[in-house]
Amino acid sequence: MFGGAFFQSTLFKIAAFLLGTVILGATFAPGLYIGGKHVVAEGWLEGTWLESINDSMRRAHFSRYFNRAILLGALLMLWPTLRWLNAGREKKAMTRPTGEAMREQLLLEANPVWWRHLLIGFVLAGGTLLLLGSFYVGLGWYEAVDTPKPLVRVLFSALGTAVAVGLLEEFVFRGAFHAVLAKLLKPKTLFWVIAIFFAVIHFFNAPKSLEVEAVHYGSGFWMVGKIFEHFISQFANPYFLFAEFAVLLSIGLVLGYTRMKTGSLWLGVGLHAGWVFGVKTLSPLTRRAFDPGEMMPWLGDNLRVGAISCLVVSFTGLLLWLWLRKKYSSPFLPRE
Repeated sequence: MFGGAFFQSTLFKIAAFLLGTVILGATFAPGLYIGGKHVVAEGWLEGTWLESINDSMRRAHFSRYFNRAILLGALLMLWPTLRWLNAGREKKAMTRPTGEAMREQLLLEANPVWWRHLLIGFVLAGGTLLLLGSFYVGLGWYEAVDTPKPLVRVLFSALGTAVAVGLLEEFVFRGAFHAVLAKLLKPKTLFWVIAIFFAVIHFFNAPKSLEVEAVHYGSGFWMVGKIFEHFISQFANPYFLFAEFAVLLSIGLVLGYTRMKTGSLWLGVGLHAGWVFGVKTLSPLTRRAFDPGEMMPWLGDNLRVGAISCLVVSFTGLLLWLWLRKKYSSPFLPRE
């Protein structure tokens, strides 16, 4: 009886969701890599409005394709997991329009000013990072570099990546994972767990020096082992906690607050896209003007690293709190 109850419990269903995500991601990664490189080799996207994506696929190593395959696995696991968690309520959901039913499954509310939230989030997050980068250049901590690409192309490439990452990751983390874990956790606990999970999952990456000589059907599962080894080693470095983990944790907290405060993903999508846009715009245009590790934990190779970036993200969160605190109810009210 106990075993049957456990296999029907929310905890088991969440564990199945996470395990299924990893298995699907590891399975899809080799095909995604081979397919992406084939598209680049054939030049199907060159000269089109998707050229920035073509450039990203051309530069990306297998580890980047693996990361995207994991997100794809999470998306594919989302709907069956939500149906499993909501077993017995399918008839009610089927009587609603598709968009309304999806919002209900993801515990979201209709947002009539979604475009305003999207734009404000993007400008606020992207603007603060671009100002921070300009500040670094002015102080001589970063230096401007020439790039073979025209500035317009750099901006469009950064924008394309920012929109794609913002939409995908917010749907997965603040949409799918939030809805799944909300079945198990109280709102305040959920707020912290999602933020920590968001930060931690970004470090399930292979070492930058790792090279995959030949990608085959088992490369995804081989990558999983390497990622776990590298993940554990990173947390032995105290500078890592201050310079990298703290930045992503603060981002996760800000994004989680906006999602729970507004009941919508759009402000978070704008913020997420703005931060990615700032990093992707400045990365090809600047470089650090100090030795590796010299300015740690305050500054790093890019704006995603460093205690100062953490302070800027926290300041952005403060501005959002001042703006939203009287516009919506408490973000920690329980929802059915």
